Amino acid sequence: MSAYLDAVYPAVLVACAVLLLAGGITMAAIRAHRILKWVVSGFYIVTAIEVISLIVALVQGGAPIVMTVSYLFAAIALLPMLGIARLGAPDSDDTPSKDKDPNRPILQPDQIARVDGAAAMIIAIAAATVAWRLATILGAVS
Repeated sequence: MSAYLDAVYPAVLVACAVLLLAGGITMAAIRAHRILKWVVSGFYIVTAIEVISLIVALVQGGAPIVMTVSYLFAAIALLPMLGIARLGAPDSDDTPSKDKDPNRPILQPDQIARVDGAAAMIIAIAAATVAWRLATILGAVS
């Protein structure tokens, strides 16, 4: 548990701050969308480290199982929302859609970048909140 509180929790907060900043910059400057994609990849890695450290804390005992597992699932459940704008991307010629829905919205590249930026900002705040709650739960136990 001390590994989470001493190392992982601050790393998650830094990753959330970087994700929030990259999302805001992407919304302001569309060209930063490539950078946001790299930041999102890094955020996946930090979240994986967070999940592994929480599983170790659960196995070692002392952590409340129900609350910790619930917030662990919440941390994982936030990840699919990153890059949500890809659902509005047009089909490429190489991989046409199997579902030819005529009502499916197609976003322009600048709209895709802005949706990704906004989603990154929302996920950064939510992930920081989840990490804070986990730190509160684990800090109360130790």
